[in-house]
Amino acid sequence: MSNKHNDRSAAPLNVAVTREIFVPHPIQEVFDFVTAENVLPKILTGYGMVPGVAFTSDVSGPWDRPGSHRVVHLTDGSTVNEGLTHYDRPSYFAYRVSDPSFALKHLMTQARGEFWFQPADGGTKVKWTYTFQAKNGLAKLPLLLFVKSQWKGYMDRCLANVIKYFTA
Repeated sequence: MSNKHNDRSAAPLNVAVTREIFVPHPIQEVFDFVTAENVLPKILTGYGMVPGVAFTSDVSGPWDRPGSHRVVHLTDGSTVNEGLTHYDRPSYFAYRVSDPSFALKHLMTQARGEFWFQPADGGTKVKWTYTFQAKNGLAKLPLLLFVKSQWKGYMDRCLANVIKYFTA
């Protein structure tokens, strides 16, 4: 898939992971489901040490408008702020995560999630990249270990939930 947006994963303090899936449904339907304002508890169900999403609150505007933000409440009682940065239906969606109230606050300053959607024979290819920005050079190694041992599995579980939604 081509990436018309800047690749921020090369910055020295960034830790990035990318996962891809195929969903056997049209691109508009897949995009609309993944980017819906109420979707997080349906697909971000948790994995290992990463809690799921319980609900969101304090949504500042329509969730299809860059600049909108919300508070994401996790199943362990912690929160994180999320802001929409790009919404190019049906091909690209991006958001910024900041101010976690849980342990990651010691390792990261922010994170960026990006989704690319591409029509494919019989459905849609979905590519999700999550890029954490480490707080400093010392935090990068534990953040990298967390991403490899926990976050990658979390992303796989979330994407499996997307496929399950369309194939159930």
